[in-house]
Amino acid sequence: MSGVVVKRILGQTSICRKCLFLNLSRNIQNVGSSKVSAVNLAYDYQETPNDYDVLPPLIIMHGLMGSSSNWATISKVLANTDRKVPLARKYPSRKIPVIIRLDARNHGNSPHSEDMSYEAMSYDVLKVMDNMKIEKACLMGHSMGGKAFMTTALLHPERVSSLIVVDVSPTLSPGAKYFPSYLQCMLKISSQLPEMEGVPLTKARNMVVEALEEVEEHLGVRQFLAANLIQVDGKLKWRVNLDAIINNYQDLASFPKFDTKYEGPTLFVGGEKSEYISPSTTPDIMNLFPNAFIVHIPRAGHWVHSDNPFEFLECVIGFLNAEAEGQLYKNVPS
Repeated sequence: MSGVVVKRILGQTSICRKCLFLNLSRNIQNVGSSKVSAVNLAYDYQETPNDYDVLPPLIIMHGLMGSSSNWATISKVLANTDRKVPLARKYPSRKIPVIIRLDARNHGNSPHSEDMSYEAMSYDVLKVMDNMKIEKACLMGHSMGGKAFMTTALLHPERVSSLIVVDVSPTLSPGAKYFPSYLQCMLKISSQLPEMEGVPLTKARNMVVEALEEVEEHLGVRQFLAANLIQVDGKLKWRVNLDAIINNYQDLASFPKFDTKYEGPTLFVGGEKSEYISPSTTPDIMNLFPNAFIVHIPRAGHWVHSDNPFEFLECVIGFLNAEAEGQLYKNVPS
């Protein structure tokens, strides 16, 4: 069942090119000290084919430069684990009534905004929950989405039944070393888009993939970034709000300071080949999330759910089953 796509706000923001190269190690102010405005996020949702109502809804948010579509396959599997996939025979008791996939602000079909703080993103999530009359939800976020959901849990723990954080820590992200070069290259491509008017979208995306090769050798990453190029009335443009992402990248790569903890059930799922959840970040994780379990999925990098979906799902479903049964999560894949 597809959800509501809200009106897109088209606005221009000034590009702060120096933001691409700022020192990302600076401290961030504590959240909650300034007013933030929530936007109406676009989302898709699906009800599961059963009558279970043991667990709260599951809400999913993608990472930077992604969209809700990145999680469509995982959502379908989670929604049908009672009958349609082999994994269901191992975990037949999952009890999620509804799964909601969000487009974060400035991504996908959600409105554009100059503010990309994690606090603002957390209020976006609460607005969706309020509009859908959801009192509590399990939140599962990847990378940027994980940081947005960590912020939500720390600011409003009463609204979060459990938390699943996918390959990110509440610290400065390793991507800060290379992501600014992606943004700089995409900014350069932006200036060339008017000259590409009339070029078929598939060909234009292939041209973007080729142009990105100067900053990223992996084809999959370049294709992921190029997927943000869209065509409206024959004109090419970025679907993401590139200006806002550039201007806010320093804060997106970092994480706000908190004096609070989230003590609900928490699962951190990292990729074995990724640097995002490492021994050096464990103290930061446990300080803010004292009941967290940390699992690394073999043969997986930063895109854990794509690199090894079977073992990722085994992990997540095991955690959700344990929550439904009121037990601590103990199923760690070997």
